[in-house]
Amino acid sequence: MKAKNYYQLLTTSVLWGSSFILIKFSLKELDPYQIAFFRTFIGMLFINLLYKNKVKFSFKSHLRLTIIGIIWMTLPFYFFAKAEETIDASLAGLINGSTPIFVSLIAVIFFKQRISNLQKIYLFTGFIGIYLVSFGYTILNFEINVGTMLSITASICYAIALNIIQPLLGEYASMDVLKVALRYGAFFSFLLFIFNSNFVFPKLPSTLLSILILGIGSSGVAFMTFYKLINDVGTIIGSITVYIIPVFASIFGFIFFQEVTSLVQIFGILVIVYSAFKFSRT
Repeated sequence: MKAKNYYQLLTTSVLWGSSFILIKFSLKELDPYQIAFFRTFIGMLFINLLYKNKVKFSFKSHLRLTIIGIIWMTLPFYFFAKAEETIDASLAGLINGSTPIFVSLIAVIFFKQRISNLQKIYLFTGFIGIYLVSFGYTILNFEINVGTMLSITASICYAIALNIIQPLLGEYASMDVLKVALRYGAFFSFLLFIFNSNFVFPKLPSTLLSILILGIGSSGVAFMTFYKLINDVGTIIGSITVYIIPVFASIFGFIFFQEVTSLVQIFGILVIVYSAFKFSRT
């Protein structure tokens, strides 16, 4: 990789890894509906102002983009914000690291991807890692925290969206797909927001700054650098970004809120990363 590729990798990982601590800061003044709306709307404005070229999508593609906007932006952005009302930001970031395992599972179940017996083992070990990150060493943990389940659901949403978006990325430019998906995501985030919350403009400097970084950085710049990285080095190397996100989520959680990641969770995320990497390479 070239120097610019390391910059792309680091920028994407830091912005997406910091999103969880930024949500925590925003929750001091805003509710999850407001956070999800501001984040998506600001990201949509940023990307659409940068990429103004008009592309004609087919009706079928618009349907897919609508689904992607809902399950890649509207729902998971809300789920993670709601989850962090009851769990640490670092834990939400660690659970987000399970996305590659869910991507693989959904590809197998719903998109009929054929896998070997060895890949089935990696899927199994990946879910062991997800359990360790989410619930620890307890053999049967029935005291399931709502925030934990919301974070897992958000990761599953990401996984479904990533499977659906693949055909579109083969037909259209990545930024054209992103800017339209963000429009749909912003629209449905607005519907959730308008029917469930009140309009509140952030007053605290920390909240306003957090929302701006979430929108411009996590929902704007991070997507651009990620897709440029993929275009430069390919998906396998580019996917390293996803594995680094939990590391930065844990670091930022410790720095700003003194959140401590247990050895069990560290071991769990290592199991997830190893399983997902070996699955994709096998």
